[in-house]
Amino acid sequence: MKTINCTPYSLTRRRVVGSLFSGLTMGGCTNLSINRNAEAAPLEIIDFHAHGLPPGLAPPPPADAPIPPQLRQIIAQMSDPEGIRQALDEQGVDRRIICAPLEAIPSNPGERPSARMQRINEAVSELCASDPRLYGLASIDAYSGDAGADEVQRAVRELGLIGCFVESANGDRLISDPVCRPTLETADTLGLPVFVHPVQEPSLSRKFDIGGFYQMNLGRAAVASTALASLLESDVFDELPNLNVCVSSFALAGLALGGLFDMTRTDTRALLRRHIHFDTVGLNAPMLRFTADILGADRLLLGTDWPVFAGASVRDDYRDAARTAGFTSAEQKLIASGNARQLFKLLD
Repeated sequence: MKTINCTPYSLTRRRVVGSLFSGLTMGGCTNLSINRNAEAAPLEIIDFHAHGLPPGLAPPPPADAPIPPQLRQIIAQMSDPEGIRQALDEQGVDRRIICAPLEAIPSNPGERPSARMQRINEAVSELCASDPRLYGLASIDAYSGDAGADEVQRAVRELGLIGCFVESANGDRLISDPVCRPTLETADTLGLPVFVHPVQEPSLSRKFDIGGFYQMNLGRAAVASTALASLLESDVFDELPNLNVCVSSFALAGLALGGLFDMTRTDTRALLRRHIHFDTVGLNAPMLRFTADILGADRLLLGTDWPVFAGASVRDDYRDAARTAGFTSAEQKLIASGNARQLFKLLD
């Protein structure tokens, strides 16, 4: 039986067959069974960084929109529930934690931020209800103030989502901005991890034109690095001592390679070790080793950014990279699933 514990609340994740609006009460505690593949390899793979756009959440981009072909393909994959489920088997992934990118989901005409969040999170919860291998993060507009905090509580208590998914920046504000504090405080109180996701910076795209994914991802890396620096330099972790933040490894290069860890607060490294978890986007050995040397293997979560970055077999790619990076068997298991199980309180 699978149970998710969420401190100080305890809840179990209810899988609902059919519509979320069938009249069933989503709160309370319900136990449910997982059908595990008896022939699965001993190494469990939990991909904590994966995306989904359940049907109806976002219209496909117009045919004449200036979007790279790769991005069109990614959007199509995210929008195909059956493809999301099939990719688990094809890539050797036991479980995926799904988040819906707020950037890709426009508001309906006249829609309030609270209604938009509710619409997204109900769709994510319904998608995850279709397969016991899928879990969901609550898409939260942290820049909406108290509305974001209210939706965190609703999404956890009523929909069974297991963490928060927020944007690293919004306009000229970063996640460390005081307007985001209600969301972070609520996550801290509930013991929920907060995934601070990279976003594109339009001004960089306008200023520099290098095309395709280079432009998109270099811009995201710049914003992610800046957002992480803002968290470390602010009083967020002083006021929220139990807050756990997940970031993409996009955020690491600018800080580490620029030597900025030695130019900020004297306790920066301690804050990183206490509050920050990094993903494994790219699944390449040098980056895994580099990140582990800074944070420790116990702070790495296998995360592919599916379907943006994902090889034919996540399982094989991870095994090859982890072995090349020199991780012990115990460390490989921690990164593959153990750290995610502990952080997101996934109990069988």
